[in-house]
Amino acid sequence: MTAKETRYSISALARKTGLSVHTLRYYEKEGIIRHVERTQSGRRVYGEDSVACLIGALCLKQARVTLAQIKEFFDATVQGEESLPLRLAMLNQAHANLVDMQESVARSLKLVDFFIQGTKEAIKASENGGNPDEAFPLITRAGIAQLPTIMMEDGKLAPDMPSLIASLDK
Repeated sequence: MTAKETRYSISALARKTGLSVHTLRYYEKEGIIRHVERTQSGRRVYGEDSVACLIGALCLKQARVTLAQIKEFFDATVQGEESLPLRLAMLNQAHANLVDMQESVARSLKLVDFFIQGTKEAIKASENGGNPDEAFPLITRAGIAQLPTIMMEDGKLAPDMPSLIASLDK
């Protein structure tokens, strides 16, 4: 006995993915979602294969891969074995994009943690009758002041955490 395949209407798939019906139609029109069936009345029916295409596309999209590149990737799979080097190159780029994003999030998290700690110090100073602006001078009534930055290898600016920490130790 075989298990029955899960199938979704366009509205059910929209609810399951958080995408709009319009977006799903667009992805189908652009060749991103494939293997979409139609009922006798013309309504779209998404089976496991079309859902798998969509999930794969959404993962690639999160990796900053454009819809055109996603379509190119899926088109390449149809070419079979000869397209493996192209697909590997595209996946390696998606991986590099995700690593960059991960590093960026890690830097941002470090900075937010730093500001949380500094704000706690300012609150503590205020509760003890001190000046919160002196306890954590990087967040003052004038806004964030003296936030040192460094140029990263990729040419982007980022907070210079060692300098930030050293500025508070003075």
